[in-house]
Amino acid sequence: MKYQVSEKGNTATARISGQMTFSDRGEVSGLALALTRGNLPEIVVDLSAVEYIDSAGLGVLLILREAAQEKGRTITLTGMTGSVKEVLDLACFDTLFTFKS
Repeated sequence: MKYQVSEKGNTATARISGQMTFSDRGEVSGLALALTRGNLPEIVVDLSAVEYIDSAGLGVLLILREAAQEKGRTITLTGMTGSVKEVLDLACFDTLFTFKS
């Protein structure tokens, strides 16, 4: 998993690419910090460049959600396609996150 964080207006955006797997668990705290260190009320996680996600990758998203909630921020997932969208749908993540096309 690779990520790039940018800020625009009221939104912090993380563009994640590659695979989100167990091996990425060490990077999640840095990503969460990068997304929540400012005072921007909205967080967007762009998954359009994610090729694969497993249960540990879902855990990464849950940790980001928790970090956002602790700071009183909203979090939206965007750009999900193919098998990544299928995994998120099967895990009922639409009940935990706002999905945006």
